Amino acid sequence: MASLATIVRGFVGVREDIDLMNVAVRPRTESWRLRPLANEDVYLYVKRIDNTAVVRAVDPVARRASFRAVATGFAVAMFVIAGLFPAAYNTMEGYHIQQLRQEQEQLKQERATLNVAEAQLLSQDNLNRMAARLKLVDPAPQQVQFLDGTVRHEARNRMPSSFGEVAR
Repeated sequence: MASLATIVRGFVGVREDIDLMNVAVRPRTESWRLRPLANEDVYLYVKRIDNTAVVRAVDPVARRASFRAVATGFAVAMFVIAGLFPAAYNTMEGYHIQQLRQEQEQLKQERATLNVAEAQLLSQDNLNRMAARLKLVDPAPQQVQFLDGTVRHEARNRMPSSFGEVAR
């Protein structure tokens, strides 16, 4: 359907005689009628072609060229990935470092909370209240035993020979 010449001919009233092709014989059209369309006498016929049974011949050069193209694409992709890997690794490690800093801050806050709780538990007022609740009393002077040690963290226990005597 290259043009609408066949449809327009019916409306315009152009005769299809061969002698109308000659300019001298052609009748005059009246001015109120449509002008003739360009290429109205051209008719294009489209024929359907079925290529399902056609088999392409094997080309060894094309196979080699396609393999080279795939290998080159793979190599380029590997170079791009290798080039982007350090930046991606730095970004990921930056996130990891930031996470560790946040965890450190949380642990510091937890430690400060535990230190406050320990100080409250070991305060003299709290120890006195617990001693009174448990009905504890101060030891008598003869019940006190001194430990000898050459260094602060080192001490030796000696059993007293008698209850009233302090062993040295």
